[in-house]
Amino acid sequence: MLFLVMMYLMAKQGKPKSNYTVFKRSDSGSYGVRFTLAGHPQFRIGLGTDDQAEAHEKAAYIYMETKIRAENGLLTGNASFDKLACDYIDLLFEEAKLKPKRLGHAKHAKATVERYFIPYFGNQTISTIHHHDLLKYLDWRKVFWTTGDGKDIEFENHERAGRNLRMRVRHVEASPSTLKREASFLRGVFKHAVREGHLKQGDIPKLELGRVPVTKRPSFTKDQYQKLLMLSEQRIAEVPQNPKLLYERFLLNNFIIIAAETGMRPGEMFNLNWGHIEGMKEAINTPMKEQEITILAYGKGRRPERFIPKRTSYDGFEGQYRLFKTQFGRWPGKDDPLFCNYLGKRIGSLNSSLNSLLKAADLLYDPFGEKYSTYSFRHSYATWQLQRSPPVSIYWLARNMRTSIEMIEKWYSDAVPEDQAVILRGDDEW
Repeated sequence: MLFLVMMYLMAKQGKPKSNYTVFKRSDSGSYGVRFTLAGHPQFRIGLGTDDQAEAHEKAAYIYMETKIRAENGLLTGNASFDKLACDYIDLLFEEAKLKPKRLGHAKHAKATVERYFIPYFGNQTISTIHHHDLLKYLDWRKVFWTTGDGKDIEFENHERAGRNLRMRVRHVEASPSTLKREASFLRGVFKHAVREGHLKQGDIPKLELGRVPVTKRPSFTKDQYQKLLMLSEQRIAEVPQNPKLLYERFLLNNFIIIAAETGMRPGEMFNLNWGHIEGMKEAINTPMKEQEITILAYGKGRRPERFIPKRTSYDGFEGQYRLFKTQFGRWPGKDDPLFCNYLGKRIGSLNSSLNSLLKAADLLYDPFGEKYSTYSFRHSYATWQLQRSPPVSIYWLARNMRTSIEMIEKWYSDAVPEDQAVILRGDDEW
């Protein structure tokens, strides 16, 4: 390209008139250049230096290079990465207004873009980012919290339910699944650049991360589950004089029962209103053997789907139903959330309460070092269903858990039914 510039200058027989402006950015202190070419919007390109002489030298080169590329039909885009990334996030939030279930996806993408993408790529022109640049980014991102730029950061601010929370960060390397999930946001930025005409589809740099290794998903044994429930009930009895804490511990107890006995995803549970639980009013005053409820669950980008909960989950639903009446002086209406805080507002997480209980029960991690979470109750439900003798049909289990047969086989293939365990142990030979 330098050769083309020299040829162009020679053809013009003299130094070209300066048709660009070098300016200093107020936010970073580094220099940039702006200019306009016929048939194109204004170019604003960062020069990556705070040295004035170097900035003017780079500006001259960039201007001539861009002009030559434009005259030869080689100019595909001039937008900076940070601008396109911000536009991409704005687009996700606009989509979330029409599809509220996409709001969580938009928030996660925004946090990733602001924490990692923009600090790394900055205002680099989108068309100058290639495959090797993405590989360097992955190396930088993987160790960000251990030996990289985030190693000295102790806390981050997060917005949750309209409140700003100050949370301690975990200084661990990014897992393959985390990198793969964030890479989808990175591809989103480049696809947005294609839609806006700044790149061609074939110019999107490839970023293949391969298959994420399958790891055992932590689940509780039935003994551990009973231990948690007993300890949960004990902790309820310890705080009779603290109404708020008493309410929160009752709520956690009900959540554990419902989560473990229905297999719902945490997001599905927090999305539920009482109107999504069909037959609840009738079940309250019906003997357990005759209780029949159906749940209309939705979450993880899926449409609402009905499923049948185990009867053993009814204690949790009834406990939550009566807890609402005790707290707010009325029975819940169809639009009231199943899980709400002490003030009646929908909650989106019980991680803090559960972690306190797990710590008290000495059950923070499974034998493989994997941390238990609210999701572990879903994994427990699937494992127990497959361990029944005879086991539940994988087809019906997948249907009732709103997932695929392939996912059941992938994540729960080590769950062995008791009747098969008898044969594997050789008990039938004695």
